[in-house]
Amino acid sequence: MKNLLLLARLRGSMLRLFRRPKVMRGIAWLLLVALLPLHLSCSYYYTRNQAVTAPTLTTLADSKVFVVHQGAETWQLVSPRFNGEVLEGVKAAPYMQLAQHSQPPVGGTSARYNVLDKNVVLNVVHLYISEHQESPGQLVRIPLAAVQRLDLVEKDTGRTTASYLLVGLGIAAAVFVIVGIIALLLKSSCPFVYAYDGQNYHFVGEAYGGAIFAPLERDDYLPLPGIEPQSQQYRLKLTNELRERQYTNLAELWVVAHPANTQVLLDQHGGVHTVARPQLAISAVSLAGADCAQQLAAADHNAFLFNEELAGTAVRNITLAFARPAAARTAKLVLRAKNSLWLDYLYGEFAKKFGSYYTHWASREKQLPAATINQWMRDQGMPLKVYVATTQGWRLVENIPLVGPLAARDLVVPLDLTNVPPGPVRVKLEAGFMFWEVDYAALDATPDQPFTLEKCRPQTALDEHGLDQAGNLAADDAQYLQQPHPGMEVTLSYQSRLEAPTTQPGRSVFLRTKGYYEHIRHYEGLPNLPELYGFRKPGRFMEFSQERYYETARQLNLTALNR
Repeated sequence: MKNLLLLARLRGSMLRLFRRPKVMRGIAWLLLVALLPLHLSCSYYYTRNQAVTAPTLTTLADSKVFVVHQGAETWQLVSPRFNGEVLEGVKAAPYMQLAQHSQPPVGGTSARYNVLDKNVVLNVVHLYISEHQESPGQLVRIPLAAVQRLDLVEKDTGRTTASYLLVGLGIAAAVFVIVGIIALLLKSSCPFVYAYDGQNYHFVGEAYGGAIFAPLERDDYLPLPGIEPQSQQYRLKLTNELRERQYTNLAELWVVAHPANTQVLLDQHGGVHTVARPQLAISAVSLAGADCAQQLAAADHNAFLFNEELAGTAVRNITLAFARPAAARTAKLVLRAKNSLWLDYLYGEFAKKFGSYYTHWASREKQLPAATINQWMRDQGMPLKVYVATTQGWRLVENIPLVGPLAARDLVVPLDLTNVPPGPVRVKLEAGFMFWEVDYAALDATPDQPFTLEKCRPQTALDEHGLDQAGNLAADDAQYLQQPHPGMEVTLSYQSRLEAPTTQPGRSVFLRTKGYYEHIRHYEGLPNLPELYGFRKPGRFMEFSQERYYETARQLNLTALNR
């Protein structure tokens, strides 16, 4: 846990260097070269003896790679087939990847393999023979009676897990750092929000994430932890620090008074909910079958990354089970989550495929209905989908929109339990490969307690030139705060008149924004039309994520090995 926190602080330090691109780029690549071998070399395998029988060899010949050992000689049996009492095939030298793993572990120990070689290593069968017969063309015949031993290669799960603990850098932690560094090289996101804590402005999150075209303009409700009023006045900053044009329609401060022993969260539609007794999951099982309950038990940066290696699908999910209080008919799912830096980087790689046509494509996207673009994003696994198990099967409860990759935020999703079967409440979280990071999950079945909500319009909104833009941010209308260039910012002040009654001494503060932004990109070359047409297919962006990740990992691993 201590190592995970150190890694989180490392990435936080890198974010503070973000405004110095040359420094950031150099540090990033150095860290990638240093860390990637740790990530790609931390799994183990061992060999297990198997009885030598004709049915066993027949079955294995259809799906495994045969490495043959005879005395001091080792070779590969290509295209093996069992014919009567004879194993036949072509004798060949092991190819490069196989050659690295042609010698099994000795003396009952485990050997380490590179995760990129997984499909090679875990498909090897070691045959120990006393004799074989060779024919012209390297065709060989091995009598069944000459096979002295048959060893299957299997993953040493216990040793692999132990290695993560001993090294202090598990796969989740390594990915957390590595993809974060990669993504920071080409960061593009949404408006940054800073809150004043009485002494300094500190970064708290991003506004209306994913609203990259005018049709996607939407409301966003950002919690403002750590904000402190000065004489009932709250201060914020809204900045453009990236290559984008930002258009903010509304910036309203919501102050909620509530009982001191509760937490207040806003759902995706601005509904106010109190959280009094959040209960952790009694089980949390990933799509690959991993137990993740402890991983989601605390907001400690040990997040579930939706990054498991699975064949046949790029969708990832985790199913949580919560104890259901007697007679509860509603509940609130509480999450701490954010988007991954990898998704941010990946979208940039997708945009590059348009080449010099990008600006024209972006102009056309502005003309599409919001429903069309949002449906494409849902089909590509970008929102975090929340399902609840009912008597009729899994029911989609919420598509949580993008919240940005630079700061996790607390989220709440109200659940209707009337059609949920008796027993534990089962909830499923689903997203594309490495699109989200979920750090904490709990369920609260207590009724919402009384609260008082105050909505404050900006008292002042001074831009970088000292001009007051409060009128452009006061209402949901046709007037926008326009920040078309990096380096533009607005400093907001809000005056709260909410008294502090003894029954509601708690305070929670949120920024409600509404707006959209546009990326500024100047790519060159012709568009890659065959690949771009492929993204019309549902799920293609998720597949692209997997392909690009492993391609990048291979490239960087080769770089590290060749240095």
